[in-house]
Amino acid sequence: MTGYRVLLEKEAIEAWRTYRLGIVCGLFVVLGILSPVVTRYLPQIIRIFAPPDFEIGLPEMGVVDVIDQLLKNVIQFGALAAVLITMGSVAAEKERGTVALVLAKPVSRAAFLWAKFVALGMIFGLATTLAVVGAWLYTTLLFEAPPVFPWISMAMIIWLSTMVYVSITFLGSAALRSPLGAAAVGFAGLIGLSLVSLVSTLNPWLPAGLVNVAKAVALDEVSGDLDPPRTIAMAIGLIAVSLGLALWRFRREEL
Repeated sequence: MTGYRVLLEKEAIEAWRTYRLGIVCGLFVVLGILSPVVTRYLPQIIRIFAPPDFEIGLPEMGVVDVIDQLLKNVIQFGALAAVLITMGSVAAEKERGTVALVLAKPVSRAAFLWAKFVALGMIFGLATTLAVVGAWLYTTLLFEAPPVFPWISMAMIIWLSTMVYVSITFLGSAALRSPLGAAAVGFAGLIGLSLVSLVSTLNPWLPAGLVNVAKAVALDEVSGDLDPPRTIAMAIGLIAVSLGLALWRFRREEL
């Protein structure tokens, strides 16, 4: 892919200069740290705002509750951030007319798209890592030290879940000339997959099933009703199909 390395460096520099990298990483870190903090102090928070004679009745909180909170926060926010950050990756440049200028140089269309997608993967990979590291550190301080390697695996699955929605929105951005149109594709994919996942028998085949896989991996307790390889393979397959369609559409478009 001609020009891929130069384009990737350009995308990384732009992500830093436009504050996209800092904003996404900062928000993910806050979500990661809040997960154990809120879990630890939730009874006290409720007690502050509840009536004097109100009985809380919450069970004792632990690492399992931290993981539930972390997955809920980071995966849900990650999906929304994926759509908002990705929607203008290609469409905005087509709208401004800068794509033609870039491709006028010795740069292939495949390299152009791949550099943008890899840069997005790097942004969300760093953000996810920082969120999980922050959550692990505060879990260690407030509860107990969880095992490291299961949490590394959990971080990789969270990142994969986010990249599913990055790839769907990226397809919309490569196929359309409007960032808003690309966002509509991304949100349609997010809503559609969420609705389909309500069917319990389909959940293991969908990205929503990655939540249960991530929790099971983090706790090192994979139950018989889960099939992590199948769920992970389906998510990777969806990403590959989205990227393939994006490249197919982008190669046939007159810029």
